[in-house]
Amino acid sequence: MEANHSAILTELLKARGLSVTNRDDGSLNVRNPLRPHVREAVGAVNGSYLTDDGYELGEQSDEPATADRVAFLLGLPGAAGPHGAGPHAAGPHRAGPCAEARGDKRPAHRTRQPWQPQHNAEDPSS
Repeated sequence: MEANHSAILTELLKARGLSVTNRDDGSLNVRNPLRPHVREAVGAVNGSYLTDDGYELGEQSDEPATADRVAFLLGLPGAAGPHGAGPHAAGPHRAGPCAEARGDKRPAHRTRQPWQPQHNAEDPSS
């Protein structure tokens, strides 16, 4: 991993509350200190950040979004999801706009309805 990008990503991950250590191969071991068994190795290949399993986390030069995705993968409370990460997204370090400010007309909290089987009057087997 290029040293400058690695240092930037390391600092952003630490700012989000994750523990980071450098590996001998230049990649990073990232751990959720709230759940020590939850960890991920992150390295850079051809300008992209990847996990050891080959999951692409982001591009080098977009370290803030990559740090948000790593925090999400490691289950950090309040971390932005992969679709919410980006330069304008609310990350784990700042609050996003409330529903009223966004003009969101949906109820703030929905209750889930239990699944009900559908019966077909024409087919007695259903």
